[in-house]
Amino acid sequence: MGKSVCFGAGLIALDVIVNGSPDSPAFLSAGGSCGNVLTSLAYLGWDVAPVARLKKDKASRELLKDLEAWDVDQQFISRESDGSTPIIIHRVYKDKVGNPKHRFEFRDPDLGSWLPQYKPVLASYIENIELSTKMPNIFYFDRASRGTIDLAKKCKESGALIFFEPTSLGEPRLFKEAMAISDIIKFSSERIDNYDILFPTQQCALEIRTLAADGLEYRFSHNKRSIKWESLKPFAVQQAFVKDTAGAGDWCSTGIINFLGHNGLNGFNNLKKDAIIMALNTGQAFSALSICFNGARGIMYELDNKKFLVAVKQIMASKLSKVEKILSGKFKSKLKPHIDLKISSLYSS
Repeated sequence: MGKSVCFGAGLIALDVIVNGSPDSPAFLSAGGSCGNVLTSLAYLGWDVAPVARLKKDKASRELLKDLEAWDVDQQFISRESDGSTPIIIHRVYKDKVGNPKHRFEFRDPDLGSWLPQYKPVLASYIENIELSTKMPNIFYFDRASRGTIDLAKKCKESGALIFFEPTSLGEPRLFKEAMAISDIIKFSSERIDNYDILFPTQQCALEIRTLAADGLEYRFSHNKRSIKWESLKPFAVQQAFVKDTAGAGDWCSTGIINFLGHNGLNGFNNLKKDAIIMALNTGQAFSALSICFNGARGIMYELDNKKFLVAVKQIMASKLSKVEKILSGKFKSKLKPHIDLKISSLYSS
């Protein structure tokens, strides 16, 4: 049996991960919600194909080098002069009492100028994408643009499950069109706090609202008649092991997709509520484990996928002592430090 296939479009960026002081060495990896979710799925054995509009610069070379390390299919990633390779500085630090914190920075720390930002894939590019050689089981997107919605429609016509994870409402008309084509929507209550006002009735078969440390809420009904939100508590690991909560939401999406996305739309349409709850709990277990490593996908560079899945099962079975035994091991990250990196060298001509 071949690998399950996930197509994706949206934010694929180069993360510049800096730990501690501004003088600490930087680590470069592919990032952005779409980049994180698809690369994490590749780590778990999926065949993934992101669609992106990058610029031909050093940042895109570093980004693609990381994707290549995880066997990510790059055939739908363009590198042209009119594209853009988003760069995000991901700074990990501790607050005054020693709790781990992180922040994302979007300005060059040396020049003060804005770093390159996301550009959506053009609709004209989507027209030329053929799905005949690679049929997706699922399509993931985190930005509603004309081209991305057109690709979602193409994938749905081929039998793919559509997973939409918006970071904001964006342009209302495109957002509603994205909702109409989607089977699953997942969003943060911190980023979209008026969802119930805008959508008092269910819009997608599965709607997921994440609540940060409080877990998540969901409403599920194939006929879209559910009004009541139901809650699921998060899983937790010992605070001493927590290093960086960035990327926890992306890992939650990865866990959900890995549980329910293998059989496409037809498979999803046959799922009952207990399977949905298991998928959501799996996503939350993925999140709990991911925050024990620096960087949105830091766990991938330190723990192989078999040990990762074993630890996830132990978290879900509340066998935290076994999880902590794994986390207490000595890890050597496969990410290489970039000493004295000038951010401007990544995007300047």
